Amino acid sequence: MSIDYRLETPLIREQLRVTLVDHTADSRVASFVESHPDGLPFHHPAWLQTLVDTYGYRAVALACEDDQGNLHGFLPLVYRHGWLRGKALWSLPHTPLAGPLATSDAAATALVQAAVELAEREVGQRLQFKTLGPDLNQRAPTLQRVEWYPTYVIPLPDRTGPLRIGAPGYHQDIRRGVRKATEYGLRAREGKSIDDLHAWYRLYLAGMRQKMSPPNPFRFFEAAWHHLHPRGFLRLILIEQRSGGSSELVGGAITVLVSQTAVGEGIGQRDGTSTLHLHDLLYWESLHIAWEAGCRSFDLGNVPTGQEGLARYKRKWGGVPHPVYRYFYPASPQNARLPSPTSLQQRMGRLGQAGWRRVPLAATAWIGSVVTHYL
Repeated sequence: MSIDYRLETPLIREQLRVTLVDHTADSRVASFVESHPDGLPFHHPAWLQTLVDTYGYRAVALACEDDQGNLHGFLPLVYRHGWLRGKALWSLPHTPLAGPLATSDAAATALVQAAVELAEREVGQRLQFKTLGPDLNQRAPTLQRVEWYPTYVIPLPDRTGPLRIGAPGYHQDIRRGVRKATEYGLRAREGKSIDDLHAWYRLYLAGMRQKMSPPNPFRFFEAAWHHLHPRGFLRLILIEQRSGGSSELVGGAITVLVSQTAVGEGIGQRDGTSTLHLHDLLYWESLHIAWEAGCRSFDLGNVPTGQEGLARYKRKWGGVPHPVYRYFYPASPQNARLPSPTSLQQRMGRLGQAGWRRVPLAATAWIGSVVTHYL
């Protein structure tokens, strides 16, 4: 399959072309993402390979280059075939944000148009992006834009001064919550082994069962650990409660980070720990790790409509809402009526009344594996 888009841009004064590259072998891709100020962990080829290894997707890595072979953009995609969603080319499933990463409007336009061409080549295939970019439909008019739920991003200062966490007026409140967590015997440490990941995953399953959300399978996190952790792009924070000379793991979270952005993923906690200020300690440690790694922002994730308590908590930590956009090809009225991210939780909530919270964790892991893969 060949793709050859050439655009003349007065800024670069070079011809740009889009080509398919091997994301596992072309070292330019990782270097480009890691050096780009807007590069996300989810743009990185290591994340793309995590999805391939976990779900068996076929990766499509589009690179925009000039005549000298210098990269000006990258767009990671996968082919996915779901029971309900049908055939689709995504950037990217199981991922908060992705879409094109480029150094110029010309490069971004070429990447988006190339992705549309790929989607058009197979009857019944759709294309979907989820990104912070508000103007992809201007680069390819056939794209349909749908505004999604905002993600809350904490801006981080550079390393020249101290890190002061929290929105104005909340600094002391946050410090007080962290202090209470330590008074309850909570201590943080960094997970260093696959055994630590296994221990965290059991808490993650318990937390997802409590929230009535389908969990990602362990093989997803195991693949991410394999591809991201050795590079320092995945950090596992564990919270232990110490009492009487012994300690027990009660919580944990994963942070993925590349370039200047860190993203919080997969909070897990033991039942009955909601009053221990565990989340305060997790956020505190995660933000310090990101800041010490040189990140300039920390993404706390989306907040669906109606969850004002969650939005208020993220604003307290300094989170600023940023609009997220989904783009679809071809356009359809159904796209604009996408179900709320909480709708599955609501349906599972009704199951919970019938005993979902008593389902064994191993069974929830299997159910989550089916849901995340095929739906």
